[in-house]
Amino acid sequence: MKKNIAILSAVFGALAYLYMIISVIRNGSEGLSLSTFALGAALAWITGFTMLKQKANPTVPMIYGIGATITAVLLFIDGRCSWTGFDTVIALLVACCIILWLSKGPRYALILSVAAALISFVPYLTMTWKNPAASPIIPNTGFLLANILAFASAKTWTLEDRLYAASNTILCAALVIPWLLF
Repeated sequence: MKKNIAILSAVFGALAYLYMIISVIRNGSEGLSLSTFALGAALAWITGFTMLKQKANPTVPMIYGIGATITAVLLFIDGRCSWTGFDTVIALLVACCIILWLSKGPRYALILSVAAALISFVPYLTMTWKNPAASPIIPNTGFLLANILAFASAKTWTLEDRLYAASNTILCAALVIPWLLF
């Protein structure tokens, strides 16, 4: 049963990113930031590999890594290149994740990468609450479902198995709630 839920989680995550990628190709990239997606991709890859190293299910962060990487490439092609001081902070957190992995091991890198990912979405979350219509509800709902299912399908009650899904469930719920209130 948990395996089926994990597969469904991966499908929802992949479909949500597929929808976002198609939207960027069709409708352009207004409101999306190359640096946010590039740094988000790096954090998703770090999280996925740390979970893999710790024998947790890395499927959802790996799918997010692929989706964010493709989205970042599309934004780069579209010329959506900008960099802010906030991006520098997230880039430093990405570097810290890599240093922690090498010096302390994957568990510390996992914790910092999840925290950094949550911090990196503050501008997107702020934009969503200010103007819910500017935030894409379909992929956000898909990500919410993917994370709920990833949390439900985790094998054990450990940080390695549940931290990523739990924190992303809260984040994605905070992205969907404004639509319900809108």
